[in-house]
Amino acid sequence: MKQLYIVRHGAAQSSYEVDSDYARRLTAKGVERVRTVGQWLTAQPDFVQPGRIIASAAPRALQTAELLAEVFGLPTENLSRFRELYSGRPSDYLNLLTQALPDEVACAMIVGHNPTVSELLAELLGAMAGDYLMRKGDVAEIRFDLPDDAPWQELYAATGKLERYVIASSIQNV
Repeated sequence: MKQLYIVRHGAAQSSYEVDSDYARRLTAKGVERVRTVGQWLTAQPDFVQPGRIIASAAPRALQTAELLAEVFGLPTENLSRFRELYSGRPSDYLNLLTQALPDEVACAMIVGHNPTVSELLAELLGAMAGDYLMRKGDVAEIRFDLPDDAPWQELYAATGKLERYVIASSIQNV
């Protein structure tokens, strides 16, 4: 089965604290919560570690991806960043997933921004836009009835099943 984790970046600085929205970084609370969510995920008996993480190059999303990669023990070369995810649409996210991921990777993670991650989640589940609202640090785990080595291009025609939705603010320190 192909599996995808969709992650909204953790809590970040207010826009008035930095020169631009793009430059916002995670707050201390955001860092702590992202680590806690990553540790909680790895403690689940059915956790499947992503083979690759794709992230927006905006500092808050990239920090989120780096923290999760660290918790998962994933080598940094398995983390890719793309500036176009900062202001991208769901179709941009999906295009990047299908182009950047080797087909032999059965499980991947994408870290980005709202409203796009929420819209991508709805699209991949065959739901209506607006049916899901991902909060900062939330993680959605989707499984697709596709073989592990199926081309990621098949996501265009596949409908996923939501296996788990992690509300970051509800996870206590592990």
